[in-house]
Amino acid sequence: MPVKLPELLIPAGDLSKLRMALAYGADAVYVGASGFSMRPDGVSFSPETLREALQLVKAHGKKLYVAINSMLFDEDIDLIRTWLHETKDIAFDALIVSDAGAFSLIQEIRPEINIHISTQMSTANTPAARFWKKLGAERIVLARECTLAQAKAIAAESGIEVEVFVHGAMCVAVSGRCLLSAYFCGKSGSKGVCKQSCRWEWQLVEQKRPDETIPVFETERETIFLGSKDLCLIEHIPLLVQSGVNSLKVEGRMKNEFYVASVTRAYRAALDSYAKNPDTYTFDPAWLKDLEAISHRLYSTGFAFGYPSDAPDSLQTHNKYIGTALTQGFVEEVSGVWHKISVKNPFCVGDALEWIAPKTPAGRVRIAEIRDEKSRPSERAICGKHVQVRFENDVVLSALTIFRREKEA
Repeated sequence: MPVKLPELLIPAGDLSKLRMALAYGADAVYVGASGFSMRPDGVSFSPETLREALQLVKAHGKKLYVAINSMLFDEDIDLIRTWLHETKDIAFDALIVSDAGAFSLIQEIRPEINIHISTQMSTANTPAARFWKKLGAERIVLARECTLAQAKAIAAESGIEVEVFVHGAMCVAVSGRCLLSAYFCGKSGSKGVCKQSCRWEWQLVEQKRPDETIPVFETERETIFLGSKDLCLIEHIPLLVQSGVNSLKVEGRMKNEFYVASVTRAYRAALDSYAKNPDTYTFDPAWLKDLEAISHRLYSTGFAFGYPSDAPDSLQTHNKYIGTALTQGFVEEVSGVWHKISVKNPFCVGDALEWIAPKTPAGRVRIAEIRDEKSRPSERAICGKHVQVRFENDVVLSALTIFRREKEA
């Protein structure tokens, strides 16, 4: 009997990242509606961009979900109502909401649209899931504090679709509902402008000893307050599939194309490998290598296997990003043996670069020629520029191929 895989749901902060997600194997992509999502407007989509996004997604036979899940006040309600009318011609596959008022407006103005209940609603039990189903929701995004065992039970007993996070940054607050940034900076995470105050390097000061500071949490090299590790469940694909959840969600609408492509590629390969033959499935360390290459914090399994009450600091880490590789750029267009590359880090003629591409093994190429934006020969490609590149032996790679280079120790 064929294995029924859960959907692989990938974030996209703009159209370039959306194209990456689709090319590298996403089943569905989620984006934010400008002004109403849990991320800044710089990584959110206007109605015009949403129309273009939907065309791209449907051309690949995939799904598009749109988040309108920020905290809403009375003054926001008319804006939401207007937005729902302005986008009536856009056939989203679902809207992700975290507010009962927005929920009711969608049912009033766009009753044909599926509604997914955001993780911001902290749905963590079967009665709550059934409640949302009774009201007309299609799916719940479980609270990240749920274990895989709890997710499995809710999926089996609630009668509603269940979505769980499997990869990306985690918030220290319950379901991300944190006031630290709002308190210290006047910028609310619930409105998409979190300043990550939990990840500052905090120290305590005792009232009678104002000149003495005490570390809040200490390792050999640094002081940490509340910063959490990143989630990574790539090594637990069998349990995720067997849990019966409908969707595996990756966090990261503010991440770059390299992140989107690498994470999608790794999880797609792992899921497809399991589906091909569950009985002989084995984890491929190359998948984790791809995830270690991208910029990330130390990985953990979060709450998937329960809260580590015997070692709660095992979920914490510093705010320093790590990663074994630098992104050199990615291919935008191919014309004969020439590749138009969007440059993210400098490279030179003669450099050898590793590449990853959709649905193919990784490889290496050496740069034979570089032409600048005015088609003049150049020895070096500069960050932020677009250049034409020819590789030795006239190797031809596909559009959206990404180049990376291992960082020096």
